[in-house]
Amino acid sequence: MSFSIIVFQGPSASGKSTLQARLGLPRIVTWTSRAPRAGEQDGREYHFATREQMELMHRQGRMLEINEYRGNLYGTSISSLEEAGQDGQVRSSVMEAKGARLVKELLGERALLIGVSASREQLERRLFERKVSIEEQQFRMASFDEEIAALSQCDMVIRNDESQFHVAESIIDYIRLGLEQK
Repeated sequence: MSFSIIVFQGPSASGKSTLQARLGLPRIVTWTSRAPRAGEQDGREYHFATREQMELMHRQGRMLEINEYRGNLYGTSISSLEEAGQDGQVRSSVMEAKGARLVKELLGERALLIGVSASREQLERRLFERKVSIEEQQFRMASFDEEIAALSQCDMVIRNDESQFHVAESIIDYIRLGLEQK
């Protein structure tokens, strides 16, 4: 089996991006309609486009999915997924459950879906420690149950609670080693 993309999914603050970074694979660069933040470059953090451009790309069938978050669109282009792995280099992405499911439908066995979970209490504490506003914490945690339920679509689920960080990191290290040996 040869993967071309590894997708991380799970609730907010579960550690998806942290585990993705530990894996050390190039990221699929996704799209957004929000303005670049200081230091961000088009094509590195995101492909920046207008809402109209992204909606047009979606209508033309060039976007796998688009989601609205806090008034901005975010999405993944089909071409970025189809090109993943063509150069022999596996890519990675962090996605919501719907997007991860669509990637699996598009790429089948070439996609490895890794769910990342932690307890509600752990996630709430992480958001608090990040100094996320109470309103934002409530917004992010509102989908917790739905996101945990969606982990059933994953090929594997990593428990990333505080007491199991070392286990989660070890699993990612083993995956990285396996990819390096192929």
